[in-house]
Amino acid sequence: MLNKFKFLVGLVAITVAMAITSPYTNMFGKQYNSNMDFSCCKNNQLVIHHYYTTKAFWVTLNKGYDLEPVGKPSTDCNITCDE
Repeated sequence: MLNKFKFLVGLVAITVAMAITSPYTNMFGKQYNSNMDFSCCKNNQLVIHHYYTTKAFWVTLNKGYDLEPVGKPSTDCNITCDE
């Protein structure tokens, strides 16, 4: 009975510690890297591509770009999107 209680207390302590520290680490979720961002024009609209990686326990599960249309460019666009 005491061993089960110790195991349960340890499991709860680990769960609480992970819940508190996970927002401050790169353990879980989608992290953005602004150094890899770029912008271009698509259909006469300026589009910013935000680079992200999705991780679980520091293992990269997915990576790619989120598109954010920001409106019309102030001047003529000289870089058009490939898509």
